[in-house]
Amino acid sequence: MKTIFSILFIFALILSAGAQDGERLSKAEIKKFQKEQKKADKETKRELMAQQTKLLVETQQFVLEADWLSDNYGNRIPVTSTINFVMVDSSQGVMQLGNAFAVGYNGVGGTTIEGRITDYTVKAVGKKKNAFNISIDFQSSLGTYNVNLMVGGDGSADANIRSNWPGQINYHGDIVPLGQSRIWKGSPSY
Repeated sequence: MKTIFSILFIFALILSAGAQDGERLSKAEIKKFQKEQKKADKETKRELMAQQTKLLVETQQFVLEADWLSDNYGNRIPVTSTINFVMVDSSQGVMQLGNAFAVGYNGVGGTTIEGRITDYTVKAVGKKKNAFNISIDFQSSLGTYNVNLMVGGDGSADANIRSNWPGQINYHGDIVPLGQSRIWKGSPSY
């Protein structure tokens, strides 16, 4: 963050010195300045995303909206993120699979599992410690589930879900705050 402010301060000095001399900046100087400004803006945005991601993970208040699902063989299919999600709300959780082209037991062509989070463990990983590996134990009326969630500093996330039954399912998407989520939760499956 200090480097961004230092860069912006240097550019302000350069611009003010140029204005005092009455000289105009050349097109190359303007282009260089714009390029460096874009780079600084991108860095600021990345740092803000990392801070938001850290806050969401620490407060346990987020939704992984899945754009893709995959199985244990790596077969991936695109899905609708509003009906395919993993939600963490403090000590409660919801996992939902849906199909936009069918109606199932939950009303969205799949299954909705609500339950209680019994264990939530976070480990910061990466050089900057801005990515997180989260292990969640989830109990519902349909069984016990283990969710391993890998969240990047930019908010991208992958969740691996295993249950008492053989097999697994993986969700791939982004985490968003509960208040900004666009999900539609179906009827719980019992």
